[in-house]
Amino acid sequence: MKEYLTASKISYFSIGTGTPIIFLHGLELDKSSTSLFFEPFLNIGGYQRIYFDLPGMGNSNPIYPATSDHVLELILHTIEKLIGNRPFIIYGHSFGGYLAQAVTKKLPKQVLGMFLTCPVVTADSSNRIIGKHINIFQEKIIPTENKDYFDDFLKINVIINQQCWQDYKKLIIPGLKKANTSFIKQLQGKSYQLSFESSLKTTIYPCPLKIMIGKNDQDVGYQEQLQLIQNNDNGEVVLLNQTGHNLMIDHPEIVKCHFKLFLAELTITKTQSLR
Repeated sequence: MKEYLTASKISYFSIGTGTPIIFLHGLELDKSSTSLFFEPFLNIGGYQRIYFDLPGMGNSNPIYPATSDHVLELILHTIEKLIGNRPFIIYGHSFGGYLAQAVTKKLPKQVLGMFLTCPVVTADSSNRIIGKHINIFQEKIIPTENKDYFDDFLKINVIINQQCWQDYKKLIIPGLKKANTSFIKQLQGKSYQLSFESSLKTTIYPCPLKIMIGKNDQDVGYQEQLQLIQNNDNGEVVLLNQTGHNLMIDHPEIVKCHFKLFLAELTITKTQSLR
């Protein structure tokens, strides 16, 4: 995949042609966490897949002031430069899911659909309603590389087996190694919360919204995400047992299935609206 850099130093991949899908990864990760997961089954034609590195993460430069409002402003500017006023679909995980909600609120006429996994709802972690983390050990793992990250893997993943550890090394660790720790620390300070977070929690979106969450997510939880669906008649939630914050690693096939179903439902909706 060829990597591009915008004038504002946002690194991204753009693959394929058709309806754009914007992918926003989680905090401290990079676009490999989304592109390496989605590309193997999205390479089906009909969609332009655009994978961002958020500021201060991956190969994108940090920005100052380090605030979520500033990050959102840059994301909106980048979307405008890349796709103009074309309608698009948006995906976000964790912090990327927080930003995806904000993008959809700012561009309600452009967003065709929003798919979120484990999205942040409340930026201040001390005020979140979180789940109880558990580990389900299916295999014994003795890490021979990236040993320093194995404890983090156990702390965030629920399903523990060789395949999940391999996926963690492939999807998560590259971003952790590249993240600008100084920028992340500043961002997670008092400016992590979007200035309009309270109104974001009660927003009614005109587009279909699908959220996948884990009952054992000790990072962002699941109860506040359920409340988001209550505001939206065209919203749907998938709550998985024995699943943590790395939902796409704990249960990758389920996530893939629901994402493909989401795209199919959007296609049906679009076809019906044209009749």
